Amino acid sequence: MTNDSERVYRGVSADQRRKQRRAALIEAGLQLFGTEGYPNVPVKLICDEAGLTQRYFYESFSEREALLDAVYRYCVDEARTGITTAALAYLAEIPEVMAGEPIPDEAMPGLADVTFGSFLHQLTFDPRRARIIFIEVVGVSPALERLRIGAIHDWADLILSFTAPNDRQSPERRLAAIGLVGAITQLLVDWQMAKVDPITPESGPELFSTEAIHRVITSMLVATYDHILRAGPTDPAPDAAV
Repeated sequence: MTNDSERVYRGVSADQRRKQRRAALIEAGLQLFGTEGYPNVPVKLICDEAGLTQRYFYESFSEREALLDAVYRYCVDEARTGITTAALAYLAEIPEVMAGEPIPDEAMPGLADVTFGSFLHQLTFDPRRARIIFIEVVGVSPALERLRIGAIHDWADLILSFTAPNDRQSPERRLAAIGLVGAITQLLVDWQMAKVDPITPESGPELFSTEAIHRVITSMLVATYDHILRAGPTDPAPDAAV
């Protein structure tokens, strides 16, 4: 006997149809949250955008916040995939890395430029993602704040994966990586705000241009690598004698 999850309609199973409806809702959430803003978008408008009834919304999501959670995760995953792809393409051209050796120090400025450039390209290519990541999830709920802070730590882990071998990932280096991500996040929040509601008259689009942000963040990444993240001798234990 065939149950509902196995039933096929026009060559598509029930499970596949559910996945398609969920994907359509996520795309609708990306479009509406990323253009109108999360507080301004009711469930009915999301369903109309997706071409589905509200019954199907609640099939996939318990509430609007659950959809925002899914949209945020989608945006972050896409950004991470793009950055990783750009980084690996860059590293594939370096003979030492191709031979299985660690990333040479002299390659770090180029790696920082390429990876952050890829990130900025994704945000400017699809500004909806930038608004979701840096504006719409902030302060919505404790659960989404935990998700957002967790993503910051995940970005820090990505930085460390390129700049320090596992046996060199000391607390100092981890704090430096988290601080870098925090600085990048704040600049990109201001970049978003500068387009719609600058904090001060001097903090408009002229100050927060993507070109300037790209240069500054690349310099910050390289400087932090040189002073803290470079894989030198293992850091002393906190209780070691000075």
